[in-house]
Amino acid sequence: MDIADLQLLLGVADGADCPALAASLGLGEPAVRRRLRRLTCPEGTAWLQQNGQGYGLTERGRAALCAASDAVDSSQRIARFLGIESLSLRHVRIVATIAATGSIGSAASQLRIPQPSLSAQLTRIEQRWQVGLFERTRNGVEPGPILVELLPQLRLLERLLSRLVAPDADEESVLTSGNLQVACEFGFHGLVDALRDDAQADVQQHIIDIPGPGWTPAMLTADICLYADLPFVSLALPPGRDRAVAFEDPAHVLMPRGADDGRATVSLPELADYDWITGPAGSRNHQSVVLLCRSMGFDPRIRYTALNGPSGRRIIEDGEAVALTSATLVPSAALRAVRLAEDVRVRMTVGWRRGSTATATAQWIVRWLRDGQIRRLAELRPDLLAEMRADPVSWPAFADT
Repeated sequence: MDIADLQLLLGVADGADCPALAASLGLGEPAVRRRLRRLTCPEGTAWLQQNGQGYGLTERGRAALCAASDAVDSSQRIARFLGIESLSLRHVRIVATIAATGSIGSAASQLRIPQPSLSAQLTRIEQRWQVGLFERTRNGVEPGPILVELLPQLRLLERLLSRLVAPDADEESVLTSGNLQVACEFGFHGLVDALRDDAQADVQQHIIDIPGPGWTPAMLTADICLYADLPFVSLALPPGRDRAVAFEDPAHVLMPRGADDGRATVSLPELADYDWITGPAGSRNHQSVVLLCRSMGFDPRIRYTALNGPSGRRIIEDGEAVALTSATLVPSAALRAVRLAEDVRVRMTVGWRRGSTATATAQWIVRWLRDGQIRRLAELRPDLLAEMRADPVSWPAFADT
């Protein structure tokens, strides 16, 4: 359950159709239809029922109108207090539970969430709300000054929500989010939580290996795929799929500190006498390095195939090899990424089934990845971000809008 669900209930009660509901919530019509379908089940606890092409209220939906209206008003007051656009009810539940128990460990047990995961989620909530919520004590945590002021509103919202949940079912079982599967070549920290909090989708993420030139079976069965298109090795798009480039980075070379003589760029021919480390033979990273170097007139001397993990970092740190990377994927502070002088790019790509219900979520992921990359560049490479923004024709994804 979230605020958008409550707003949909109120909108249907006012007679709004799907396009009007989508416009009022700032969501795509497929996402709104998916939510409306969720609100019609399970039978007996549904708020809505389908009437031909439209929707109407069930008895339970009519009984929930007053509490839903109060909950929406309460959430909007809290959002205005925090200075944020919208409030996640999941965040409210987490903060209120931690405040009630006085301990992250006890709250984790009550919420059935691993303690490290709950701690990480609390950090993200504080970042989103842009305020410190708790102060550490010897026996646990206690609300900070801002949260002390906010707690009465949070507890009121909690009570209103409890009136919207069936007596014999918990909140999660009344409205179960639709499932989408996301297959990722890389892990993106916080993506699943961000999707659940902001894109209103219950997404299951799978980290997969992409060894060849085409989509793997895991990618073909997933609703959405995230992967890198490397220089000279771009994955062919299967029929019936769309894709978008979330962002692209100029290719860099990982070198141990000191080996680069402080230079700002290095050309590929200058690396002809270096040993290289790549992914396993036949992998796309391996193929990309071979083809890229051959395009510059030499065969790379690939001595190691253990790019990821501590052994690969140790090889580079010890000055035994160099490796191809992007602007921000630098695995260790002991390493330095030197930009290639040639215009070579690594593109982070999102693919999805054309015309499917995953389209809106896929497009949301594109924006999330792009915004995250801009934040990383602003922190790690502000010079590079300024350069890319100054050339919106070559780097349209980084235009300062």
